[in-house]
Amino acid sequence: MADGAINHPYFPRDTHLPHYKPNITSIEELLGLFFGLVAVLNVLLWLGTRGRCLGVRVKVCWFVTCGLIHSILEGGETCMVAMESITAWVDGPLCLLTATAFLVPGMSGWRYVLQLAVSICQLYGDTLYFSTEILENFRHSEYGHPLHFWFYFFFLNMIWIVVPSLNIFDAVRKLVAVQRHVDSTNKSSGKPSKKRR
Repeated sequence: MADGAINHPYFPRDTHLPHYKPNITSIEELLGLFFGLVAVLNVLLWLGTRGRCLGVRVKVCWFVTCGLIHSILEGGETCMVAMESITAWVDGPLCLLTATAFLVPGMSGWRYVLQLAVSICQLYGDTLYFSTEILENFRHSEYGHPLHFWFYFFFLNMIWIVVPSLNIFDAVRKLVAVQRHVDSTNKSSGKPSKKRR
């Protein structure tokens, strides 16, 4: 780093940030506040969805949490800023719409289509993020660091690989079952399937 340059914690370390000011709040306080708010939100959602099946309650908590995270906490280097702009403006609202589809009876027909669409977006975005970092030899992180690499980069992002993959599988399974039911109903009743022109 050049003489007189401001020392900052970001990667790459030689990035010039002339207006950088150190954070006055500790990382422990920030993480505590963030995870505390997520916990309170999920408790409220859990209580608000009483009477619904476990799967619906978990999905509502997941999609509302994702919607808020995608809408509020996005940023990074150029490729990621472009990708995360899409995430913030598309995935965030789409997650909230998906949660709404699980709660509002008039929207229930859309729930698995929305679940599939938003989960594919999440999986694609996180796969792009992981692969970009791998191809750039982790230059945006401190490779191997217990907090920055293993917790922030690996663990938190792996959640957005595992849960969307499970949601994709679930949505496809439900949509295939419904299509099979419609096909068998049409076949047994002798009704031809409706064709659009």
